[in-house]
Amino acid sequence: MVKETDIRSEIVYAGKRLKEGGLVTSTDGNISIKDDKYIFITPSGYNKGELNESDIIKISIDAERIDNVIPKPSMEFFMHQFIYRKRPDIRAIIHTHAPFSTSFTVKGSIPDYSLLLESEYLPEASLLGEFKPGSMELARAAGDTSKNYDIILLKKHGVIVLGKDMKKVLEVTERFEFLCRINIYSKLL
Repeated sequence: MVKETDIRSEIVYAGKRLKEGGLVTSTDGNISIKDDKYIFITPSGYNKGELNESDIIKISIDAERIDNVIPKPSMEFFMHQFIYRKRPDIRAIIHTHAPFSTSFTVKGSIPDYSLLLESEYLPEASLLGEFKPGSMELARAAGDTSKNYDIILLKKHGVIVLGKDMKKVLEVTERFEFLCRINIYSKLL
């Protein structure tokens, strides 16, 4: 079993890496890791590049309410929870508003994987419709979509990447953003 301190460290590291890579700005996005009983998630309103291990919030995977949790967890907690419930095989989730992938969500399209040979290492992506951030409708739709996809684009919102460990989820998040960037740049030539 993974130690709680290691889980917290992984989330802090992911936040710093996402911030340094320009995949999150300010307090946007959220990161979580699940163990057998808990979801560890970033707090609401915190800069992902400045997180400390003590900032990470631990909530029962079966929680039905989070309004009494201090500090306040990410407004997307239930989205993470629904995904973990539908996909017991995964352990980590990153949700960003990264500029290139989010540009595709604004257009309502998925990038062309054929433009980059390395895309063969990426899982297939799905595009969800427009949902209010933090809503139960978004949580349910993301959970249902996660049964078949490890990359989920949220119309006019951002991207969710899920996987078996944080290292892999970070890699896929960065590689998918690069694919989106190549798609956009290639259209400018």
